[in-house]
Amino acid sequence: MNHYEKPGASRKGKPRGGWAVALAAVGLLAVIFAVVGVYFVQQINAHATVSTPGAGFSAVQPPIASSGPPYIVALDAGHGGNDVGAEGLVQEVTMNERTVQLLYDMLADNELFTPVLTRPMGEGATIGQRAQAANDAGAHLLLSVHGNSDNIYGTYGFECFPAPPGRLWHADSLRFAKALAGQMGQAGARLRGEGGVRYIYYEGGSGANSAKVIREVSDTNVYEDPSFGIVEQPDCPAVLVEQCFITHEADFDAFGDEAGCLVAAECYYRAICEFFGV
Repeated sequence: MNHYEKPGASRKGKPRGGWAVALAAVGLLAVIFAVVGVYFVQQINAHATVSTPGAGFSAVQPPIASSGPPYIVALDAGHGGNDVGAEGLVQEVTMNERTVQLLYDMLADNELFTPVLTRPMGEGATIGQRAQAANDAGAHLLLSVHGNSDNIYGTYGFECFPAPPGRLWHADSLRFAKALAGQMGQAGARLRGEGGVRYIYYEGGSGANSAKVIREVSDTNVYEDPSFGIVEQPDCPAVLVEQCFITHEADFDAFGDEAGCLVAAECYYRAICEFFGV
């Protein structure tokens, strides 16, 4: 039989019977449905590569702190070790570590909280190691403290970056970010952007050729470009704060020196209490 001859016909073109034609039609339909089914499975799998919880994307957020109190709060002092961060009126890491230590002590004095550090003071760690430390501790919340710098335009103010839209912990990360910005605003900080809450992305990936893009909180579109690893990798809501500009004298005096770090730590403490409703 050649490839174009119907199974229900003889070599002389005479039909073998109606039942044979019907059987052939059923077989052909079965093949069509099988091909279509394979196609749709492939399409579903293709889309799942960017929307599975393991990739950081999800439409359903798990409940927060079902095992608390005490609530486990991971505190991340940005930079560390040989990485001192930005340079200004102080090395950024100095402000980050002082603020985190003050906040750690406040939380430790409250039986409702168990603070944990993502790295030892004075030592460095990769983003993956920091996130893993929080995850290993079973953290319900993560706060990463950083400082900003600008030696040209005299910029100043507070801003923070929650896990962006589309990520597993976006909703509660955003709620925490708004609490942080609200407390800092009440303390007199200038809130950058739309109320001090923004999203950050690395267009083109996280490599050397990527471009850092800041989007305002009103932009609720879901972008697949990566954000800060410290807000995407933990298994809990996470926010990175830029406490102040260490290159701006008034901003640093208000929120970056010893007294300023205490003011910021108190703001963060109140925001954490607000987040957990305690």
